[in-house]
Amino acid sequence: MSLSAALEIGKAGLRVYQVATEVTSENIANVNTQGYSRQRVILETAPPTTHNGFPLGSGVKIATVERYYDSLLQKQLVNAETTSGYDTRRSEVLQQVEPIFNEIVQDGLGAAISDFFSAWQDLSLNPTGNAERKAVLSSAQILTDQFHYVARTLTDAMVTQNEAVEPLADDVNGILTNIAQLNGQIKITELVSGNANEMRDQRDDLVRQLSEHLKIDFTENSDGTTDVSYTDSTGTYALISGSTAGSLSVATSGVLADGTTPRTVVQVTPAGGGAATTINPTTGTLGAVMVMRDTTLPDYLTRVDDLAAGIVAEVNSLHTAGFDLNGTAGVDFFTASGTTATSIGVAISDPNLLAASQSATSTGDNSNAVAIGGLVNATTMSGGTTTFSNYYNGLVAQIGLDVEAAKTTVSQDEAFMKQLTTLRDSSSGVSLDEELVDLIKYQRSYQASAKLITTAGDMMDVLINMLR
Repeated sequence: MSLSAALEIGKAGLRVYQVATEVTSENIANVNTQGYSRQRVILETAPPTTHNGFPLGSGVKIATVERYYDSLLQKQLVNAETTSGYDTRRSEVLQQVEPIFNEIVQDGLGAAISDFFSAWQDLSLNPTGNAERKAVLSSAQILTDQFHYVARTLTDAMVTQNEAVEPLADDVNGILTNIAQLNGQIKITELVSGNANEMRDQRDDLVRQLSEHLKIDFTENSDGTTDVSYTDSTGTYALISGSTAGSLSVATSGVLADGTTPRTVVQVTPAGGGAATTINPTTGTLGAVMVMRDTTLPDYLTRVDDLAAGIVAEVNSLHTAGFDLNGTAGVDFFTASGTTATSIGVAISDPNLLAASQSATSTGDNSNAVAIGGLVNATTMSGGTTTFSNYYNGLVAQIGLDVEAAKTTVSQDEAFMKQLTTLRDSSSGVSLDEELVDLIKYQRSYQASAKLITTAGDMMDVLINMLR
């Protein structure tokens, strides 16, 4: 090996260990960067040369700069993000609804039901008393107001979820555009043998963000790009194909359970074009919004409507069978058409029209007031198996169980995500201790390469001086 070859080996060493130091510096600088995967320099011997018939090495070269990446762990994180996104959003909505059914903190619908029938029982003790009659009308108005409040709050929650669909779709579109752009940049960079590790990290982080909104499938192609697709009961759609992104849009179809608000639906236009197709998300935050809006909250409202309809039907049935203070046959106590929590209303404003008697000639008779007051203990709901109060208490208990179950599920999701994140950090995260060790190692190697050049230079000086 000639002295010039030794100088070239030393020079190659300087270049290689300078790059290695730069990679280590990049790791250290990004120790707190979300989604960053640490990188390492893979070294290999340079192609050997032949000298005097003997193969001799020509130094070191960089084979590649690779990142620590676990594709299986990435898929697990993506799936976990989808589950967590759905459960978290569902828990948030349920906790927003829970206070209206909190009978311990405030007097709600349950208390209003009990007070209404108690007022009828008080009237039965003094069927001609004006104060007792006014108390019945007052408690009835409070009851209807409570029904209206519960219905309005549930409806507002549905409308809020309906309004959240479009911003979520816009968020998804922004992520899809960014992923497609990164795909194009990665492809071009790697075609010219560049290093696209940081861009790959950014793309992986965006894929995880996307999966929080929708359950997706992704495939990495040989050219470095990643294709993303979405599947539900309506079919499979390409959201990203290479550097081309699909998009979500919103339209309206039907109305919400309130009967007036247009129902927002999501449509997807596949990557590469095509007709927009309405999809039915049931996963991720987008799925949670639509499930809560279309299923869970309407179910709660339906049960409250059933309770209102039951009270209206039973009370009106008895009231119309009685007689008021004038001996006139009773009329509907509640508005006959008001059979929902939204429409229920008191049809009587004159206390004298309360039909407390079952006799047209005896104004002091309290039989009808006793009968209406006794409805509080009558099994008239759920096919004649439970009382009004127990039916409502069952609904309150169900909502409480749903809220607690949702909180527990979110806690489990957080623990699982923390475990997966810890695994990723242990595999792909930056360890300052390791980086500092590598930094010292590359520094010493750089110094050794410099010493090699100095030594070869000294030897060349000796050789030159011998020829003078």
